[in-house]
Amino acid sequence: MSDSIIITCITVSGSILVAALTFYLTKRHELSVEWQHEKLNHYKVLLSALSDLATDGTDKNKANMNFALATNTIALVAPQYVITALMDFHDEVKYSNPNKSPEKHDELLIRLLLSIRKDIGLAIKDDIDSFKFHLIGSAPSKNKSLSR
Repeated sequence: MSDSIIITCITVSGSILVAALTFYLTKRHELSVEWQHEKLNHYKVLLSALSDLATDGTDKNKANMNFALATNTIALVAPQYVITALMDFHDEVKYSNPNKSPEKHDELLIRLLLSIRKDIGLAIKDDIDSFKFHLIGSAPSKNKSLSR
């Protein structure tokens, strides 16, 4: 075999290898971005359901159903530490818990939120000792014609 044929074979093989590697890495990145987007949507639904539960004047049965659906489907995308934090929070807020306390509620809510933030990559500088969060609820506007 002549040197030019060997060089051509190496060049072609290298080009094919680089193209295949580029395709693989790009596809892996696209799937990772899509997965993160899916997780973020699930977390948005969960936090929206929590917000509905905290808002005065909302249909509590519907809010509970939305929270149950969001909680039960989050297991599809969330890591174990998020699910554990969610279950601990749920155990505190459920109706059958006779030992509810606002302090424990807020502590578990913060732990849940920090777990979610960690999972989506936002918790790099979060500090559980100084992180403050609580649900904010208010009555819906009585004058709906202004919002149309």
